[in-house]
Amino acid sequence: MAHTFKAPVSVWISQYSSHDAESLQHVKDARNLIVWADGYEPPKDYTRVGFGTVEITIASQDEIITGKVEALRAELAKDRADSQQRQNALIRKISELESLTYEVPA
Repeated sequence: MAHTFKAPVSVWISQYSSHDAESLQHVKDARNLIVWADGYEPPKDYTRVGFGTVEITIASQDEIITGKVEALRAELAKDRADSQQRQNALIRKISELESLTYEVPA
């Protein structure tokens, strides 16, 4: 069962934002805005430009666990692929060294 609550937030822009005081007066969505939990103090190169309340729905336990398991499986697959690449490189080096000492029987 999902859990829902409301939380206060602050809206920020970074120093690289294309927004200025005038353009922010016409914003219709949260794209290019940064929303953090109220009370969080970002680095000094961010400017607070607004505030609000968001409704947050936390996924069910089953959905959260499924998501975590999928993330771990993806990490495992990446680790296996990286390990296979390292092993292949070692096998290639061994083969190269062995080919230097291989003598054809007379």
